[in-house]
Amino acid sequence: MSANTKLLKGGKRQKESEMCEKLRLVDSELVSFYQYCQQMGFTPSEMEVICSPLFDVMQKNNLKRIFKVIISLLVLCATIYAATQVGSIAIHASAFGRIAMIKILPLWDWRHLFYETCLIGNPFYGEYTLTEDDCVSCESLESIDIANKVSYDFLLDNYLNRDAPIIITDAMDNWPAMNSDDFLFNNISQIYLQDEKLIDTVPCVLSTNLRTGTSDLLTFLKRIHNPAIDKWFVHWQNCDIHAVKALRKFYQRPYFLSNSVSPAHFNWVLMASDYSTNNYKTVELDSGLIMLAQLRGMTAFRLTPHKPCNESCPQLTGNLQHGEMLVFTNYLWAFEYYPGQKMDNIAVLTETVWDESTL
Repeated sequence: MSANTKLLKGGKRQKESEMCEKLRLVDSELVSFYQYCQQMGFTPSEMEVICSPLFDVMQKNNLKRIFKVIISLLVLCATIYAATQVGSIAIHASAFGRIAMIKILPLWDWRHLFYETCLIGNPFYGEYTLTEDDCVSCESLESIDIANKVSYDFLLDNYLNRDAPIIITDAMDNWPAMNSDDFLFNNISQIYLQDEKLIDTVPCVLSTNLRTGTSDLLTFLKRIHNPAIDKWFVHWQNCDIHAVKALRKFYQRPYFLSNSVSPAHFNWVLMASDYSTNNYKTVELDSGLIMLAQLRGMTAFRLTPHKPCNESCPQLTGNLQHGEMLVFTNYLWAFEYYPGQKMDNIAVLTETVWDESTL
């Protein structure tokens, strides 16, 4: 050990010793002052008034200490967050985090939380569950009706309130997107590639046969702009409010829908190019009013009753052609689809809160 090191350590010990001595003296003075106040007959309330300046100073020092601790924690959290945004560090942090989660499994089995929609249950929320009595709505359905020039009352009484789906052929006749030749994938892609608010948007759900190595929508859109890329499909859900509003440029409120029905809270894009399959793609939808608008090409779909109605009600299948709209409430039905073969397909699906008591 060098002489300088010994001097430094000796100086540090001396300072600590001096500080301890000062604290002992202060403590002794305070005890003497307290005893003196008792001998003089001061009441506790009077002693509190006398000592209030000291209490104020001590309280301010405690607040400063707490504030410093909070600032230090915030700086530490910000530093850790900034570090995890670096690619290599983020990968290692993710790996260590996963290893840690695996290691704690014997102590706490957290795996059921992975499949939970919400970590904290809402005691005021009661999810509606189907019963066998509800199945009378669909047990006699054999096919999906096709209609045009329908009124809202007609649609409500004969289909929506009965949980029966319908295809409407003239719902999109006046939409600008239907009269544009230069539409297809480019226009939808451009709203995400050019809007600053959507540059970093991440869809809540994205499913495709193209492996991009990320769930980033922009990476996928840039890839399909390559003419060499073909035979692909994709569907994604917009739940970011900016993305939901941006997609509304390509669809409008159907003429048959009442103004009392709120706008869509989420919307989906279903696109495909020369993709041949007969395997249905599952789309997990929130409960509500569902409208699927076929902007280009064709979409084959299947509506399957939820349990227990799947035992007494049939599956309904159909093909949604260019310019047609499928309308249904999905309390009873699960929706699946596959894109039309050997063609380019674009469809927009909207999810709208549907509360019959307010309509």
